Amino acid sequence: MSSDRLEPSRSIPLSQSRRINEACERFEADWRLGLRPEIEAALAGSLDRDRLNLFPELLALEIELRQVAGERPEATDYSARFPEWAAEIARAFESEPTRISPRPTVEPTQAYVPSTIAAGPSRNPDHPEVDELAPLAQFGDYVILDEIARGGMGVVYRARQVSANRVVALKMIRAGRLASPEELGRFRLEAEAAANLDHPHIVPIFDVGEHLGQLYFSMKLVEGGSLARRLEDCGRDPLGAARLVATVAQAVEYAHRRGFWHRDLKPANILIDESGRPHVTDFGLAKRVKEDQSLTQSGAILGTPSYMAPEQAAGGKQPLTAAADVYGLGAVLYEILTGRPPFKAETVRETIFLVLESEPLPPSLLRPDLPADLERVCLKCLEKNPTSRYPTPKALADDLDRYLRGEGVEAGRPNPLQILRRWTRREPELVSHLGGLATMVLVTEYNYRTASERISSIHYLVQAIFLLWALVSWGFQQVLRQPRWGEVIRLAWSAADVVLMSAILISLDALESSLVVGYALLIAASGLWNSVRLVWFTTILAMICYAILAVDSYALHPWVHRQYPNAFLAALGVTGFVVARQVRRMGTLSRYYEQRAIG
Repeated sequence: MSSDRLEPSRSIPLSQSRRINEACERFEADWRLGLRPEIEAALAGSLDRDRLNLFPELLALEIELRQVAGERPEATDYSARFPEWAAEIARAFESEPTRISPRPTVEPTQAYVPSTIAAGPSRNPDHPEVDELAPLAQFGDYVILDEIARGGMGVVYRARQVSANRVVALKMIRAGRLASPEELGRFRLEAEAAANLDHPHIVPIFDVGEHLGQLYFSMKLVEGGSLARRLEDCGRDPLGAARLVATVAQAVEYAHRRGFWHRDLKPANILIDESGRPHVTDFGLAKRVKEDQSLTQSGAILGTPSYMAPEQAAGGKQPLTAAADVYGLGAVLYEILTGRPPFKAETVRETIFLVLESEPLPPSLLRPDLPADLERVCLKCLEKNPTSRYPTPKALADDLDRYLRGEGVEAGRPNPLQILRRWTRREPELVSHLGGLATMVLVTEYNYRTASERISSIHYLVQAIFLLWALVSWGFQQVLRQPRWGEVIRLAWSAADVVLMSAILISLDALESSLVVGYALLIAASGLWNSVRLVWFTTILAMICYAILAVDSYALHPWVHRQYPNAFLAALGVTGFVVARQVRRMGTLSRYYEQRAIG
């Protein structure tokens, strides 16, 4: 019904048009299930900039759906609920005869639901027991009781299966009959994978079917909630964490032997029952071990970025193996032990860059009392190179069992080369600073040794500035580990770089030399932080410092060569503009793709 409701126009960006259409489609799909979603809830879940255009669409859609159901909506009902939208409500009811078109009648089995119940997104411990819940809708053989969870593709309800007289978890595609072929394919694969896996720690499937054009499957209801909600409790006990992950690894190993890779292991997909036992669920991104890439387009990124293996985050450039799930298990263990995933940035794009290029902080830096053997097991799972990880989930489970028995683990101590490699990936900003400064120290020393005239005082002053620069960089890197000060520290670090670069030029009286290109290099390097503000801050500060030095130098002694400081200032400004533009373009692309479901 709503797929053509909002056409892209010159006044509405394409990305906004898509978001509004998707919101209307979800709203209509929930109505077709008899859940009677509220406009207020749909608006609350949307972006602020979308609401001006989204409200009229949702209003017209609800009026139409209510009329199809035999109701007579009145403008006064909506005016009382949305006094701030009076003009839009008046327009909707003025144009009502032309907006409404014939629709198929609502299925008689779909019961009316009080909006106060339908609006509740999930069940919490304060809810009454399921036997006391009012039913939300009748869906074939199931009576939907309430919503448990909602993800990128599916929605899970607590439901009672009438024929079997049992309470189950009922999962269906959020888009309903509007689902794309790719979504339908993944949904069927998830049902097939789980239905073929009979393991005590994998959530079993009871029923797979289709009702009113809506694919669904029901599975065992695990009442304890997901591991994501119990991380703090599990993280207090390293032995318990090791036992839990070893159990999950054995279940994943079983799935591998049955021919399925999970590819989306994370705390939210591990359910904990009331006895504290884990159960793996959500095989929506599962892949048959011997299948082709039929459900994975070339270059597509499927999964949750913070828990994806690097070869998975690369978007299909490398073939996936069992080691991808070993990485996911290591990421789960890391979060249990530290309370946070191995990599987490403000945007999906930045998180993926971290997964591809950086090393996680050693868990012992975040939790000093952590046993060294358990840390080594965790970091072995998170190696960038798949061949450096445990070859199978079983090998991981066996090493965790050795740790639990008090024996030495196979994950040995890293050699010096591995330590250096991990450090360079973990702190690339500091490494790049120290590497660049070390190069400059060596070049400066060589020039001093080969010069015909040597001025020791100036030489050692410059070397001392380089040493100070290295110490300042080290200090900033240590403070940068506190995420809440990240933006301020980056600005201060950039300012220190420009000031110390200026000090070098002053000491060498080298404003007429090629060393001034260092300002441009600092501007280019600031773009690696993915912040337009930081790029312009560095650019303006570099231009100010160079202008001050140029005026002062020329006042003392006019430059002999034909130098044009204004041309170099303009070049710095252009460099800053180009770098900032590239950072902004990358940010725009990142936000666009983050608005689409990943996986």
